[in-house]
Amino acid sequence: MLVLLSEALSPVDQCGCGDTGYLTTRTLPIALNHGAGKVINAPVYSCSSSMCEEYTIPSAVASRLDEIADEMEAKELLSMQFSWKPTSDGEASDHQDSLAQGFIWRFHRRSYEDAQVLLVINGDTILLQSKLDPTEYYTLKRLEDSKEGIQFSFSKFFEDDEELTYEKFIELEPSFQKELGILKMEELEDMLLEEFGEIID
Repeated sequence: MLVLLSEALSPVDQCGCGDTGYLTTRTLPIALNHGAGKVINAPVYSCSSSMCEEYTIPSAVASRLDEIADEMEAKELLSMQFSWKPTSDGEASDHQDSLAQGFIWRFHRRSYEDAQVLLVINGDTILLQSKLDPTEYYTLKRLEDSKEGIQFSFSKFFEDDEELTYEKFIELEPSFQKELGILKMEELEDMLLEEFGEIID
């Protein structure tokens, strides 16, 4: 039986705690006849609080989890990677796209010791401003999907205007930036902590 998603998973929904939830993946426990199993990298919505253990499972994912459980019981497996059954070519990338956008939206209004997130644009670019030198800006821009998974280019630029708005940034973009590196989505959080210090509420 094929699972066809009627639409791509939304990047933002509600976390189990009632706060805004962003699409991410986590390992979910699953009860099986032959023991306690787990499904790795299942899409869920969770808020950006590190203290919150709650999450919401999208309904399309919940029905797929039932099928995965049947498959695991048939093969007597205790763990399995989450995957959609192969249907159309676009389906996997829709799922990746929603995951990337959910990841990006969770940076909205985030502040680090040495920088703050100024703008989150179209779910594909994060603009940070240095707190040490307000004319120093950094961008994280999502690149086209590749075999390497979801990747971002990390760039830096200087702009005398310390009150950079969305409109001004769009006018400036993209010729003036110096690329500092390319990172996988999984490496991004650690790199930002290394670069700008701890997150402050």
